[in-house]
Amino acid sequence: MARSNNTLYAILGIIAHGPRSGYDIRKQFNASLRFFWSESYGQIYPMLKQIEREGYAEPVESNDSRRKKLYRITPEGQTVFRQWLSEPVNPINYRDELLLKIFVAGPQDAKAILALLASEREELEKNVAVLKEQESQALQQYHNRVPPTWMLTLRYGIHSMEARLRWCEEAIHDLRGKGEV
Repeated sequence: MARSNNTLYAILGIIAHGPRSGYDIRKQFNASLRFFWSESYGQIYPMLKQIEREGYAEPVESNDSRRKKLYRITPEGQTVFRQWLSEPVNPINYRDELLLKIFVAGPQDAKAILALLASEREELEKNVAVLKEQESQALQQYHNRVPPTWMLTLRYGIHSMEARLRWCEEAIHDLRGKGEV
């Protein structure tokens, strides 16, 4: 599937949980989805217009004083979304710049690699803390009735980042232990 199609399905999936404005959708991408899927402002709004044109969503007025435009998924949008959910996923095209740099580095680059690993470790520690805080907030906000699919993706993020964090620590230890730094 093309990335733009996945953008369509990501937005349909968000509004399937209830009407959202473009701003609400962007906030959800930035807060919850950003660790495994990102979309820019420039992708979300044109896709919302396309989704509306194709009849997969319809605009509804909000009840608040700002009267912002909300999008609600239509029955046709639900059908298209459910069909997409039932299709097999494409294989992951994994690209990791840190691993590439480590692989092509020579012994003379050990200090630079250690600095990259330390930076990665610091970023991972922050991200794990953010995800654990999101998990705690979700459990409080939904009174322990968080949609199970949200918790599955959240826990995947925590587990995968913790695994990479352990690997970073091991790599730093190994490089320092070999006296290459």
